[in-house]
Amino acid sequence: MKDKYSIIIIPPENEKEPRYLQISTKIKKAILVGSAAFGVFFCGLIVSNIYQAKYIENSRQKVAYVEQLERELKTKNMEINRLNKKTAEINENLLAIASLEKEIESILKIEKNQTEVSRGSFSLQSMEPAQNLDQAAALLNNHIQLLEEYHDASVKYQERIDHTPSILPVNGPISSPFGYRRNPFGGWSREFHNGIDIACDYGTPVLATADGKVTFAGWDGYWGRKVQINHGFGVVTFYAHNSKLTVKVGDEVKKGDIIAYSGNSGRSTGSHLHYTAYIDGELVDPLVFTTYSKEQ
Repeated sequence: MKDKYSIIIIPPENEKEPRYLQISTKIKKAILVGSAAFGVFFCGLIVSNIYQAKYIENSRQKVAYVEQLERELKTKNMEINRLNKKTAEINENLLAIASLEKEIESILKIEKNQTEVSRGSFSLQSMEPAQNLDQAAALLNNHIQLLEEYHDASVKYQERIDHTPSILPVNGPISSPFGYRRNPFGGWSREFHNGIDIACDYGTPVLATADGKVTFAGWDGYWGRKVQINHGFGVVTFYAHNSKLTVKVGDEVKKGDIIAYSGNSGRSTGSHLHYTAYIDGELVDPLVFTTYSKEQ
C-alpha cells in the first residue's frame, strides 16, 4: 500500500476500538491543494479587507475634505451675497446722496459755479477713505444722515424765507413813512402812522409779500377793503384802501400772488396802498423786510 496512507482514530480512554481511515495519494494531494487554495483565498480575503479598510478610510477623508470644501464654498457664497448687498446698498446711498445734494443746492439756490465751493462741508470729497466695503457702507450711511440733517435744515430755512416778507406789495414811491406824521386830513396835529403808504395808480395789482394764510378779507370802516395775512413765525401783514379783493379768509397764498387791487376805500385822501407789518404782535416798519430803492 505504497499509494495509500492510514489515519488511526483512537477514542478517549480506550472505550472503543480504534478506527482506521485510509486515503490515497491523490486524495492527499487534493487535500493539500485544497488547503493551499483555501490558505491563498483566506490570505487574499484578509488583504482585500485591509485594502478595503484603507480605501474606505481614504474615501472618508476625501468625503470629509469635499464636505469641508462645500462648507467653505457655502460660506464664501454667503459672503459674496453679503458683499453684493453691501454694494447695492452703497450704490443706492450714492444715488440718495446725489439727490439730497441736488435738492439742497436747489433749496439754497446755489449757482453752478458755486457748487464745488458750497459742497465742501458735506460732499463725498470731505470723507475719509474707507479701508473695506463695510467701512465704506458705514461712512456713506453716516454721510446720508448728515445730508438729511442739512436737507431738513435747508427745508426749514427755505420755509422761513418763503414766509418772510421780502418784496413790496406794489411798486411806487413811499408817500408816507412809518412812524409819527402830520395829520393828512388837515390841521397841525400829529398822529402815529402804523405802516407805510405807497403811491400807485388806482387798480394796481397788490401782491402778497410772503407765503401765508388769509385771516381777514373784507370791509373795515377805517381801512376800507382790507386783506390780512398770517405768514407764520410771528409775522402778520395787512394791505388797506383797496378797490377790489381777490382772496377770501382761509386762502393759502404764495409770495407774489395777487390778493387785491389798489384803490381809495376807507379813510383815505387819494389812491394808494397802505401796508402794515407785525412781528410777534408788535408793529414794525415794513421796510425792515425789504431793500427799498427810490428808483422803483
